[in-house]
Amino acid sequence: MTQAIHHVQLNEKLQQCYDILDSIQKTYRNYNGEYIQLVQAHPQTMNNFFDAYEADILSNFKIYRIERKAEIEELLKQETERKQAKLEKAALKKLEQEQKAEEAKRAAEEAKGVKPTGKAPAKAQAKGKGGKDEKPVLDVP
Repeated sequence: MTQAIHHVQLNEKLQQCYDILDSIQKTYRNYNGEYIQLVQAHPQTMNNFFDAYEADILSNFKIYRIERKAEIEELLKQETERKQAKLEKAALKKLEQEQKAEEAKRAAEEAKGVKPTGKAPAKAQAKGKGGKDEKPVLDVP
């Protein structure tokens, strides 16, 4: 009232006040609407976070959700095949070393003139059985 001296100016000031109140109301509603969306989305956001965290931690212990059963079985099958191939390679290498040592021993005995008394080499045994070079039978778990 101290800003306006007659009704026209008072109405203008009243309108300015209403405009300010409207802008305050819009700001409040926008803020409150965003806040309500955050509050409503929070439980699902936390569930997603903890599900991902749980899956990450459990995968360290090789524990997986049942939904991933086929995928995990395939991965474990591939891992088992790799490990089996590695074990077979190591066993084959050991067998070859034993055969070389046995052949060296036979050669030394033959050089001395002593008749060899050991068993036939594994390759000769394999040829005798099937008539061709076959993969030796390795006792690999």
